[in-house]
Amino acid sequence: DFYVFIQRCRPFPERSCRTMPNQRIILTGASSGIGTAMAIEYAKQGCALLLLARRKELLASVAAGVTAAGGEAHILAADVTEPDTANRAVEMAVKLWGGIDLVIANAGVSSPQWADSFDAADAELTMRANWFSVARMLEAVLPLFRKQGCGTFVAVSSLAGYRGMPGSGPYNASKAAVTTLMQSLRTEVVGTAIRLLTISPGFISTPMTDKNEFYMPFLMEPERGARRIIKAIEQGKSEYRFPVRLSIAVRLLQWMPNWIFDRLMKRLRPRKREA
Repeated sequence: DFYVFIQRCRPFPERSCRTMPNQRIILTGASSGIGTAMAIEYAKQGCALLLLARRKELLASVAAGVTAAGGEAHILAADVTEPDTANRAVEMAVKLWGGIDLVIANAGVSSPQWADSFDAADAELTMRANWFSVARMLEAVLPLFRKQGCGTFVAVSSLAGYRGMPGSGPYNASKAAVTTLMQSLRTEVVGTAIRLLTISPGFISTPMTDKNEFYMPFLMEPERGARRIIKAIEQGKSEYRFPVRLSIAVRLLQWMPNWIFDRLMKRLRPRKREA
């Protein structure tokens, strides 16, 4: 009956750092911003982390912070846009720990893009960094999760993926692709102990958002954002969008008729920075 159906659809209990002090985590985009903040927060809970990013010097600094905070840190200096990076990370983690409990695909890039100077090569790079890196990590880790019988994969998307905005089309498109991919795959693991979560933040103060040429409402410090993301993961939220007020505003824009939206964006869009 309906009650039995609802009971069967209830999520499995999350195995978090609070119940598993030695939880084994792969974290991409760990060398700055919200990635670094999440690494330190998980270190405080005694977790073991494999930190992945391109810049080895910054990764080493973050690893030192993780160790000082009480965690176990390993680094892999690699580019997530390279096809073999995800497999290397998973193989390294399995060699270190024998398995993986949590993967957080946090790496991403963004750059201004405008219609009168549209650059397909830059758009391709954005998609490779923001979407294909997630797809490749999923391909690498899902067989391990099935073998283990459990595992959690978290993709850090963005509220920017819910409606195309002027000056950031490729970034918006890449994050929309991440959100849709995760929604689709999540329906295929219902009833198992494999969990796929999507996190869609608003504006977080990071080196990436520092390049933005427009006012960013509800701008949040990375430490605060990291704590909210970790709490959402522990609570088992399949999708978590924050901050609430900006999330509501973005969803309203989704429902807005195109003729109103287009005119509104024409009035509000930021001016291009002069070369």
